[in-house]
Amino acid sequence: MTIQEAKQQVVHFSKRLYASGMVSVYEGNISMRVGDKFVITPSRTDKYTLTEDMIIEFDADGNILNPDNGKKISSEWKMHAEAYRVRPDLDAIVHCHSPYATAYAMAHKPIIPLGNTEAIAIFKEIPMAPYGRPGTADIANGFKDILPKYPAVLLENHGVLTIAKDLAEAYSMAEGVEKIAKMELLASLLGGEKKLAEGEIAFLRSL
Repeated sequence: MTIQEAKQQVVHFSKRLYASGMVSVYEGNISMRVGDKFVITPSRTDKYTLTEDMIIEFDADGNILNPDNGKKISSEWKMHAEAYRVRPDLDAIVHCHSPYATAYAMAHKPIIPLGNTEAIAIFKEIPMAPYGRPGTADIANGFKDILPKYPAVLLENHGVLTIAKDLAEAYSMAEGVEKIAKMELLASLLGGEKKLAEGEIAFLRSL
């Protein structure tokens, strides 16, 4: 994939993310790795009006490679860079503040499905990374222990991050996390999900 193709993907999925309600105008960010370079959504820019020339190119040290575009790099570039360092096999990240999943992050509750067969099979669980101040490297605390085992993580008091081989998959996972969070919450209002047998949970997690 070329840098320009990656920018096209970032713009496309940024608009889908906004249309889905998983981000508001200024929150969240999307990135891709292309070789030893990265592209990411700019800081404080409406996702719905993004164009390819607004997307920031940067290296692993945060140096902007296309400074003439007039935009600032996302404040969360360090979080993205660390996720890619931990998962050198994956090349796309979606970070969003989807309402139901972010509510779990705010409540410091990892999502551990025990009665939702698809959620158990696909995600096993969605663990919680410890709090780190937004815009700093601390937000990626815990990535080295979590991301090698789980492609989706809740960021304590912050939101959600998914990492995948491409943006289509990373976006689909972000959608999946939000739907699971919503179903878990609704089930809790009905007295809680009914847990599957331990053997069945173990089987689903092994898929």
